[in-house]
Amino acid sequence: MKLRNRLQKKISHNPSFVLAISFLVLISIGTLLLMLPQASADHTSAGFVDALFTATSASCVTGLIVRNTAAGWTIFGKCIILGLIQIGGLGTMTMLMWISIFTGQRISLTGRLFIREQLNADSLTGLVRLLIFATLLTLAIEGVGALVLSFHLVPLYGMKKGIAFSVFHSVSAFCNAGFDLFGDSLVPYQGDFLITLTIAALIILGGLGFVVYADLWRYRRRRRLSPHTKLVIVTTIALLIAGTMMVSVFEWNNPLTLASMPLHEKLLASFFQSTTFRTAGFNSLDMGATTDPTAFGSCLLMFIGGSPGSTAGGLKTTTFAVVLAATWASLRGSDDTEMFHRRVGKDIVRKAYSLFVIGVALVFTVASAVVMFEAGNVKFLDALFETFSAFGTVGVTRGITMMLKNSSKLILAFTMYLGRIGPTTFAMGLFHKEHKRKFRYAEGKFIVG
Repeated sequence: MKLRNRLQKKISHNPSFVLAISFLVLISIGTLLLMLPQASADHTSAGFVDALFTATSASCVTGLIVRNTAAGWTIFGKCIILGLIQIGGLGTMTMLMWISIFTGQRISLTGRLFIREQLNADSLTGLVRLLIFATLLTLAIEGVGALVLSFHLVPLYGMKKGIAFSVFHSVSAFCNAGFDLFGDSLVPYQGDFLITLTIAALIILGGLGFVVYADLWRYRRRRRLSPHTKLVIVTTIALLIAGTMMVSVFEWNNPLTLASMPLHEKLLASFFQSTTFRTAGFNSLDMGATTDPTAFGSCLLMFIGGSPGSTAGGLKTTTFAVVLAATWASLRGSDDTEMFHRRVGKDIVRKAYSLFVIGVALVFTVASAVVMFEAGNVKFLDALFETFSAFGTVGVTRGITMMLKNSSKLILAFTMYLGRIGPTTFAMGLFHKEHKRKFRYAEGKFIVG
Protein backbone atom coordinates (compact mmCIF):
# COMPACT_ATOMS: atom_id res chain seq x y z
CA MET A 1 0.00 0.00 0.00
CA LYS A 2 2.81 2.37 0.90
CA LEU A 3 4.61 1.55 -2.37
CA ARG A 4 1.41 2.20 -4.31
CA ASN A 5 0.95 5.60 -2.64
CA ARG A 6 4.56 6.54 -3.35
CA LEU A 7 4.15 5.54 -6.99
CA GLN A 8 0.93 7.56 -7.34
CA LYS A 9 2.63 10.56 -5.75
CA LYS A 10 5.62 10.23 -8.10
CA ILE A 11 3.31 10.03 -11.10
CA SER A 12 1.25 13.07 -10.11
CA HIS A 13 4.29 15.22 -9.29
CA ASN A 14 6.72 14.05 -11.99
CA PRO A 15 5.53 14.21 -15.60
CA SER A 16 9.03 13.25 -16.79
CA PHE A 17 8.67 9.90 -15.04
CA VAL A 18 5.32 9.22 -16.70
CA LEU A 19 6.66 10.25 -20.13
CA ALA A 20 9.61 7.89 -19.78
CA ILE A 21 7.42 5.02 -18.61
CA SER A 22 4.81 5.59 -21.34
CA PHE A 23 7.40 5.08 -24.07
CA LEU A 24 8.62 1.92 -22.32
CA VAL A 25 5.06 0.60 -22.32
CA LEU A 26 4.64 1.42 -26.02
CA ILE A 27 7.95 -0.28 -26.85
CA SER A 28 6.99 -3.34 -24.80
CA ILE A 29 3.65 -3.72 -26.57
CA GLY A 30 5.32 -3.27 -29.95
CA THR A 31 7.98 -5.85 -29.07
CA LEU A 32 5.40 -8.47 -28.10
CA LEU A 33 3.41 -7.90 -31.30
CA LEU A 34 6.48 -8.01 -33.55
CA MET A 35 7.61 -11.25 -31.90
CA LEU A 36 4.48 -12.97 -33.19
CA PRO A 37 5.10 -15.33 -36.14
CA GLN A 38 2.32 -13.50 -38.02
CA ALA A 39 4.50 -10.37 -38.08
CA SER A 40 7.54 -11.93 -39.77
CA ALA A 41 7.70 -12.62 -43.49
CA ASP A 42 9.16 -16.09 -42.83
CA HIS A 43 6.32 -16.81 -40.33
CA THR A 44 8.76 -17.52 -37.50
CA SER A 45 9.28 -15.28 -34.49
CA ALA A 46 11.68 -12.41 -35.08
CA GLY A 47 13.18 -13.06 -31.67
CA PHE A 48 13.23 -10.78 -28.65
CA VAL A 49 16.25 -8.64 -29.55
CA ASP A 50 15.26 -7.93 -33.18
CA ALA A 51 11.64 -7.27 -32.19
CA LEU A 52 12.74 -4.99 -29.34
CA PHE A 53 15.16 -3.09 -31.58
CA THR A 54 12.53 -2.60 -34.30
CA ALA A 55 9.83 -1.58 -31.83
CA THR A 56 12.19 0.90 -30.17
CA SER A 57 13.28 2.30 -33.52
CA ALA A 58 9.67 2.75 -34.64
CA SER A 59 8.34 4.10 -31.31
CA CYS A 60 11.26 6.52 -31.01
CA VAL A 61 10.83 7.44 -34.71
CA THR A 62 14.42 6.55 -35.57
CA GLY A 63 14.52 4.25 -38.58
CA LEU A 64 17.53 2.06 -37.77
CA ILE A 65 16.64 -1.49 -38.75
CA VAL A 66 17.99 -4.98 -38.14
CA ARG A 67 15.87 -6.51 -40.89
CA ASN A 68 14.66 -4.99 -44.14
CA THR A 69 11.24 -3.45 -43.54
CA ALA A 70 9.94 -4.27 -47.01
CA ALA A 71 11.07 -7.90 -47.10
CA GLY A 72 11.31 -8.87 -43.43
CA TRP A 73 7.77 -8.15 -42.21
CA THR A 74 4.27 -9.15 -43.24
CA ILE A 75 1.47 -6.65 -43.80
CA PHE A 76 0.52 -7.18 -40.16
CA GLY A 77 4.09 -6.44 -39.05
CA LYS A 78 4.27 -3.34 -41.23
CA CYS A 79 0.98 -2.08 -39.81
CA ILE A 80 2.36 -2.53 -36.28
CA ILE A 81 5.47 -0.55 -37.26
CA LEU A 82 3.33 2.18 -38.82
CA GLY A 83 1.17 2.40 -35.70
CA LEU A 84 4.24 2.68 -33.48
CA ILE A 85 5.63 5.42 -35.71
CA GLN A 86 2.40 7.44 -35.56
CA ILE A 87 2.01 7.12 -31.80
CA GLY A 88 5.70 7.78 -31.21
CA GLY A 89 5.63 10.82 -33.49
CA LEU A 90 2.56 12.42 -31.93
CA GLY A 91 3.64 11.35 -28.46
CA THR A 92 2.38 8.71 -26.09
CA MET A 93 0.83 11.21 -23.71
CA THR A 94 -0.99 12.86 -26.61
CA MET A 95 -2.61 9.54 -27.47
CA LEU A 96 -3.55 8.90 -23.82
CA MET A 97 -5.20 12.31 -23.59
CA TRP A 98 -7.19 11.58 -26.74
CA ILE A 99 -8.47 8.39 -25.11
CA SER A 100 -9.63 10.52 -22.16
CA ILE A 101 -11.39 12.94 -24.53
CA PHE A 102 -13.14 10.15 -26.46
CA THR A 103 -14.33 8.49 -23.25
CA GLY A 104 -15.75 11.78 -22.01
CA GLN A 105 -13.32 12.22 -19.14
CA ARG A 106 -12.20 15.66 -18.03
CA ILE A 107 -8.48 16.26 -18.45
CA SER A 108 -7.10 16.94 -15.00
CA LEU A 109 -4.29 19.26 -13.99
CA THR A 110 -1.96 16.27 -13.91
CA GLY A 111 -3.01 15.39 -17.45
CA ARG A 112 -2.29 18.93 -18.57
CA LEU A 113 1.17 18.69 -17.02
CA PHE A 114 1.75 15.55 -19.07
CA ILE A 115 0.69 17.33 -22.27
CA ARG A 116 2.98 20.28 -21.49
CA GLU A 117 5.90 17.90 -20.94
CA GLN A 118 5.19 16.06 -24.20
CA LEU A 119 4.70 19.11 -26.42
CA ASN A 120 7.35 21.28 -24.71
CA ALA A 121 4.80 24.03 -24.13
CA ASP A 122 5.73 26.88 -21.77
CA SER A 123 2.31 27.33 -20.19
CA LEU A 124 -0.65 25.32 -18.92
CA THR A 125 -3.04 27.66 -20.69
CA GLY A 126 -4.66 26.36 -23.88
CA LEU A 127 -2.98 22.94 -23.74
CA VAL A 128 -6.07 21.00 -24.79
CA ARG A 129 -6.50 23.30 -27.79
CA LEU A 130 -2.81 22.78 -28.62
CA LEU A 131 -3.31 19.01 -28.37
CA ILE A 132 -6.25 19.08 -30.76
CA PHE A 133 -4.42 21.48 -33.09
CA ALA A 134 -1.29 19.28 -33.15
CA THR A 135 -3.27 16.12 -33.93
CA LEU A 136 -5.40 17.64 -36.67
CA LEU A 137 -2.39 19.38 -38.21
CA THR A 138 -0.45 16.11 -38.22
CA LEU A 139 -3.24 14.22 -39.95
CA ALA A 140 -3.75 17.04 -42.45
CA ILE A 141 -0.08 17.29 -43.44
CA GLU A 142 0.30 13.51 -43.63
CA GLY A 143 -2.86 13.34 -45.76
CA VAL A 144 -1.62 15.96 -48.20
CA GLY A 145 1.79 14.27 -48.35
CA ALA A 146 0.20 10.90 -49.09
CA LEU A 147 -1.94 12.46 -51.81
CA VAL A 148 1.06 14.05 -53.54
CA LEU A 149 3.11 10.84 -53.31
CA SER A 150 0.20 8.83 -54.73
CA PHE A 151 0.41 10.75 -58.02
CA HIS A 152 3.70 8.95 -58.63
CA LEU A 153 3.37 5.73 -56.62
CA VAL A 154 -0.10 4.65 -57.76
CA PRO A 155 0.94 4.48 -61.46
CA LEU A 156 4.06 2.55 -60.38
CA TYR A 157 2.50 0.03 -57.99
CA GLY A 158 -1.22 0.07 -58.74
CA MET A 159 -4.08 1.59 -56.76
CA LYS A 160 -4.06 -0.53 -53.58
CA LYS A 161 -0.30 -0.88 -53.12
CA GLY A 162 0.39 2.66 -54.34
CA ILE A 163 -1.97 4.21 -51.77
CA ALA A 164 -0.55 1.98 -49.00
CA PHE A 165 2.99 3.03 -49.92
CA SER A 166 1.97 6.70 -50.07
CA VAL A 167 0.38 6.65 -46.62
CA PHE A 168 3.24 4.69 -45.03
CA HIS A 169 5.98 6.95 -46.37
CA SER A 170 4.06 10.15 -45.65
CA VAL A 171 3.59 9.15 -42.00
CA SER A 172 7.16 7.90 -41.76
CA ALA A 173 8.52 11.15 -43.21
CA PHE A 174 6.43 13.60 -41.17
CA CYS A 175 7.16 11.67 -37.98
CA ASN A 176 10.84 11.75 -38.95
CA ALA A 177 11.01 7.95 -38.70
CA GLY A 178 12.76 6.97 -41.93
CA PHE A 179 11.24 3.49 -42.31
CA ASP A 180 10.64 2.66 -45.98
CA LEU A 181 8.98 -0.04 -48.05
CA PHE A 182 11.11 0.48 -51.17
CA GLY A 183 13.84 -1.83 -49.89
CA ASP A 184 16.70 0.62 -50.43
CA SER A 185 15.23 3.83 -49.03
CA LEU A 186 15.10 6.58 -51.70
CA VAL A 187 18.25 5.53 -53.59
CA PRO A 188 16.11 4.36 -56.57
CA TYR A 189 14.42 7.79 -56.62
CA GLN A 190 17.46 10.04 -56.04
CA GLY A 191 16.68 11.99 -59.23
CA ASP A 192 12.90 12.06 -58.77
CA PHE A 193 11.94 15.60 -57.78
CA LEU A 194 8.34 14.79 -56.81
CA ILE A 195 9.12 11.99 -54.37
CA THR A 196 12.37 13.45 -53.02
CA LEU A 197 11.09 16.99 -52.44
CA THR A 198 7.77 15.76 -51.00
CA ILE A 199 9.56 13.54 -48.49
CA ALA A 200 12.00 16.37 -47.70
CA ALA A 201 9.13 18.82 -47.12
CA LEU A 202 7.39 16.38 -44.78
CA ILE A 203 10.62 15.86 -42.83
CA ILE A 204 11.17 19.61 -42.42
CA LEU A 205 7.54 20.24 -41.42
CA GLY A 206 7.65 17.41 -38.89
CA GLY A 207 10.81 18.79 -37.33
CA LEU A 208 9.62 22.34 -36.62
CA GLY A 209 7.46 21.66 -33.57
CA PHE A 210 3.77 22.10 -32.82
CA VAL A 211 4.37 25.15 -30.63
CA VAL A 212 5.88 26.87 -33.68
CA TYR A 213 2.83 26.02 -35.78
CA ALA A 214 0.51 27.38 -33.11
CA ASP A 215 2.53 30.59 -33.03
CA LEU A 216 2.42 30.86 -36.83
CA TRP A 217 -1.37 30.35 -36.69
CA ARG A 218 -1.72 33.17 -34.14
CA TYR A 219 0.40 35.44 -36.34
CA ARG A 220 -2.76 36.35 -38.27
CA ARG A 221 -4.01 38.26 -35.23
CA ARG A 222 -0.85 39.31 -33.41
CA ARG A 223 1.37 40.11 -36.41
CA ARG A 224 4.44 39.04 -34.50
CA LEU A 225 6.32 35.84 -33.85
CA SER A 226 7.79 34.66 -30.57
CA PRO A 227 11.58 34.58 -30.18
CA HIS A 228 11.36 30.78 -30.02
CA THR A 229 9.66 30.55 -33.41
CA LYS A 230 12.16 32.93 -34.98
CA LEU A 231 15.05 30.92 -33.56
CA VAL A 232 13.63 27.61 -34.81
CA ILE A 233 13.05 28.92 -38.34
CA VAL A 234 16.40 30.70 -38.66
CA THR A 235 18.38 27.78 -37.22
CA THR A 236 16.55 25.24 -39.39
CA ILE A 237 17.24 27.20 -42.59
CA ALA A 238 20.89 27.75 -41.64
CA LEU A 239 21.43 24.05 -40.93
CA LEU A 240 19.75 23.00 -44.19
CA ILE A 241 22.00 25.34 -46.19
CA ALA A 242 25.14 24.32 -44.29
CA GLY A 243 24.34 20.63 -44.67
CA THR A 244 23.67 20.95 -48.41
CA MET A 245 26.96 22.73 -48.90
CA MET A 246 28.82 20.13 -46.83
CA VAL A 247 27.49 17.15 -48.80
CA SER A 248 28.09 18.93 -52.11
CA VAL A 249 31.69 19.84 -51.29
CA PHE A 250 32.78 16.48 -49.89
CA GLU A 251 30.83 14.25 -52.30
CA TRP A 252 30.92 16.22 -55.56
CA ASN A 253 33.74 14.16 -57.08
CA ASN A 254 33.10 10.93 -55.20
CA PRO A 255 32.50 8.28 -57.90
CA LEU A 256 30.46 6.19 -55.45
CA THR A 257 27.93 8.94 -54.70
CA LEU A 258 27.54 12.24 -56.61
CA ALA A 259 30.28 12.22 -59.26
CA SER A 260 28.30 10.49 -62.01
CA MET A 261 25.10 12.50 -61.52
CA PRO A 262 24.01 15.48 -63.60
CA LEU A 263 24.10 18.88 -61.90
CA HIS A 264 20.43 19.01 -60.87
CA GLU A 265 20.59 15.53 -59.31
CA LYS A 266 23.76 16.42 -57.39
CA LEU A 267 22.06 19.45 -55.87
CA LEU A 268 18.86 17.52 -55.17
CA ALA A 269 20.69 14.64 -53.50
CA SER A 270 22.84 17.05 -51.44
CA PHE A 271 19.77 18.95 -50.23
CA PHE A 272 17.89 15.76 -49.43
CA GLN A 273 20.76 14.30 -47.40
CA SER A 274 21.09 17.59 -45.52
CA THR A 275 17.38 17.35 -44.72
CA THR A 276 17.36 13.72 -43.71
CA PHE A 277 20.41 14.07 -41.45
CA ARG A 278 18.17 16.21 -39.26
CA THR A 279 16.52 13.04 -37.78
CA ALA A 280 14.62 11.54 -40.70
CA GLY A 281 16.48 8.36 -41.64
CA PHE A 282 15.79 8.22 -45.35
CA ASN A 283 18.74 8.33 -47.72
CA SER A 284 19.15 8.84 -51.45
CA LEU A 285 22.89 8.10 -51.34
CA ASP A 286 24.74 5.00 -50.14
CA MET A 287 25.92 6.24 -46.74
CA GLY A 288 28.52 3.49 -46.53
CA ALA A 289 30.18 4.93 -49.65
CA THR A 290 30.39 8.55 -48.47
CA THR A 291 33.71 10.11 -47.55
CA ASP A 292 34.89 10.32 -43.95
CA PRO A 293 34.45 14.15 -43.82
CA THR A 294 30.81 13.73 -44.87
CA ALA A 295 30.26 11.03 -42.27
CA PHE A 296 31.85 13.12 -39.53
CA GLY A 297 30.04 16.32 -40.53
CA SER A 298 26.73 14.49 -40.70
CA CYS A 299 27.27 13.34 -37.11
CA LEU A 300 26.99 16.98 -35.99
CA LEU A 301 23.78 17.47 -37.97
CA MET A 302 22.30 14.28 -36.54
CA PHE A 303 23.33 15.31 -33.04
CA ILE A 304 21.50 18.65 -33.37
CA GLY A 305 18.32 17.03 -34.69
CA GLY A 306 14.98 18.82 -34.92
CA SER A 307 13.18 21.37 -32.78
CA PRO A 308 11.50 21.08 -29.35
CA GLY A 309 7.97 19.70 -29.30
CA SER A 310 8.31 18.19 -32.77
CA THR A 311 8.35 14.62 -34.05
CA ALA A 312 12.15 14.83 -34.31
CA GLY A 313 14.80 13.88 -31.77
CA GLY A 314 18.35 14.94 -31.07
CA LEU A 315 19.83 17.75 -29.01
CA LYS A 316 17.35 20.20 -30.65
CA THR A 317 18.01 23.21 -32.86
CA THR A 318 17.26 25.79 -30.17
CA THR A 319 19.59 24.09 -27.67
CA PHE A 320 22.42 24.18 -30.18
CA ALA A 321 21.70 27.81 -31.03
CA VAL A 322 21.69 28.81 -27.34
CA VAL A 323 25.04 27.05 -26.81
CA LEU A 324 26.54 28.94 -29.76
CA ALA A 325 25.07 32.26 -28.62
CA ALA A 326 26.25 31.75 -25.03
CA THR A 327 29.74 30.83 -26.23
CA TRP A 328 29.87 33.92 -28.42
CA ALA A 329 28.68 36.08 -25.54
CA SER A 330 31.41 34.62 -23.33
CA LEU A 331 34.08 35.33 -25.95
CA ARG A 332 32.90 38.94 -26.15
CA GLY A 333 32.96 39.26 -22.37
CA SER A 334 29.21 39.84 -22.17
CA ASP A 335 27.26 38.83 -19.05
CA ASP A 336 24.09 38.24 -21.08
CA THR A 337 23.28 35.83 -23.89
CA GLU A 338 21.11 37.67 -26.40
CA MET A 339 19.13 36.64 -29.48
CA PHE A 340 16.58 38.61 -31.48
CA HIS A 341 16.92 41.54 -29.07
CA ARG A 342 15.95 39.32 -26.15
CA ARG A 343 18.03 38.09 -23.23
CA VAL A 344 18.24 34.32 -22.73
CA GLY A 345 17.74 33.31 -19.09
CA LYS A 346 20.76 31.87 -17.30
CA ASP A 347 18.77 28.75 -16.37
CA ILE A 348 18.11 28.14 -20.07
CA VAL A 349 21.81 28.57 -20.85
CA ARG A 350 22.77 26.14 -18.09
CA LYS A 351 20.23 23.60 -19.34
CA ALA A 352 21.51 23.95 -22.92
CA TYR A 353 25.11 23.36 -21.86
CA SER A 354 24.04 20.42 -19.69
CA LEU A 355 22.17 18.79 -22.56
CA PHE A 356 25.13 19.33 -24.87
CA VAL A 357 27.66 17.81 -22.49
CA ILE A 358 25.42 14.88 -21.51
CA GLY A 359 24.64 14.16 -25.17
CA VAL A 360 28.29 14.19 -26.25
CA ALA A 361 29.36 12.05 -23.30
CA LEU A 362 26.57 9.55 -23.95
CA VAL A 363 27.29 9.22 -27.66
CA PHE A 364 31.03 8.70 -27.28
CA THR A 365 30.50 6.23 -24.42
CA VAL A 366 28.01 4.16 -26.43
CA ALA A 367 30.18 4.28 -29.58
CA SER A 368 33.17 3.06 -27.58
CA ALA A 369 31.05 0.27 -26.08
CA VAL A 370 29.89 -0.82 -29.55
CA VAL A 371 33.49 -1.00 -30.77
CA MET A 372 34.38 -3.04 -27.69
CA PHE A 373 31.39 -5.39 -28.07
CA GLU A 374 32.21 -5.95 -31.73
CA ALA A 375 35.83 -6.85 -30.84
CA GLY A 376 37.36 -4.42 -33.31
CA ASN A 377 35.29 -5.59 -36.30
CA VAL A 378 33.65 -2.15 -36.54
CA LYS A 379 35.58 1.06 -37.18
CA PHE A 380 35.13 3.76 -34.57
CA LEU A 381 33.82 6.28 -37.13
CA ASP A 382 31.14 3.82 -38.24
CA ALA A 383 30.20 3.09 -34.63
CA LEU A 384 30.14 6.83 -33.88
CA PHE A 385 27.96 7.47 -36.93
CA GLU A 386 25.53 4.73 -35.88
CA THR A 387 25.39 6.03 -32.32
CA PHE A 388 24.77 9.63 -33.37
CA SER A 389 22.04 8.28 -35.66
CA ALA A 390 20.47 6.43 -32.73
CA PHE A 391 20.71 9.32 -30.25
CA GLY A 392 19.38 11.82 -32.79
CA THR A 393 16.63 9.33 -33.71
CA VAL A 394 17.79 9.74 -37.30
CA GLY A 395 18.04 6.21 -38.66
CA VAL A 396 20.62 6.60 -41.43
CA THR A 397 23.29 3.93 -41.32
CA ARG A 398 26.64 3.07 -42.84
CA GLY A 399 25.43 -0.49 -43.19
CA ILE A 400 26.61 -2.04 -39.94
CA THR A 401 23.38 -2.25 -37.90
CA MET A 402 22.20 -5.58 -39.26
CA MET A 403 25.61 -7.16 -38.59
CA LEU A 404 25.89 -6.06 -34.95
CA LYS A 405 25.83 -8.45 -32.01
CA ASN A 406 22.83 -8.49 -29.69
CA SER A 407 24.75 -6.56 -27.02
CA SER A 408 25.39 -3.71 -29.47
CA LYS A 409 21.77 -3.76 -30.65
CA LEU A 410 20.50 -3.50 -27.08
CA ILE A 411 22.72 -0.56 -26.17
CA LEU A 412 21.77 1.25 -29.40
CA ALA A 413 18.09 0.57 -28.64
CA PHE A 414 18.53 2.20 -25.23
CA THR A 415 20.29 5.14 -26.93
CA MET A 416 17.32 5.58 -29.27
CA TYR A 417 15.02 5.60 -26.26
CA LEU A 418 17.09 8.25 -24.50
CA GLY A 419 17.30 10.29 -27.69
CA ARG A 420 13.50 10.34 -28.04
CA ILE A 421 12.51 11.20 -24.49
CA GLY A 422 15.66 13.22 -23.78
CA PRO A 423 18.45 12.25 -21.38
CA THR A 424 17.48 14.96 -18.88
CA THR A 425 13.84 13.83 -18.93
CA PHE A 426 15.02 10.31 -18.19
CA ALA A 427 17.28 11.51 -15.37
CA MET A 428 14.57 13.74 -13.87
CA GLY A 429 12.10 10.87 -14.07
CA LEU A 430 14.42 8.72 -11.97
CA PHE A 431 16.00 11.21 -9.60
CA HIS A 432 13.48 14.05 -9.31
CA LYS A 433 13.12 15.40 -5.78
CA GLU A 434 10.03 17.22 -4.63
CA HIS A 435 11.85 19.68 -2.34
CA LYS A 436 14.91 21.71 -3.11
CA ARG A 437 17.77 21.98 -0.67
CA LYS A 438 17.29 24.96 1.66
CA PHE A 439 20.92 25.99 1.96
CA ARG A 440 23.78 27.01 -0.32
CA TYR A 441 27.49 26.40 0.06
CA ALA A 442 29.86 29.35 0.29
CA GLU A 443 31.32 30.36 -3.06
CA GLY A 444 34.70 28.82 -3.85
CA LYS A 445 37.42 30.11 -6.17
CA PHE A 446 38.11 27.83 -9.12
CA ILE A 447 40.42 28.50 -12.06
CA VAL A 448 39.27 27.44 -15.53
CA GLY A 449 40.58 28.05 -19.02
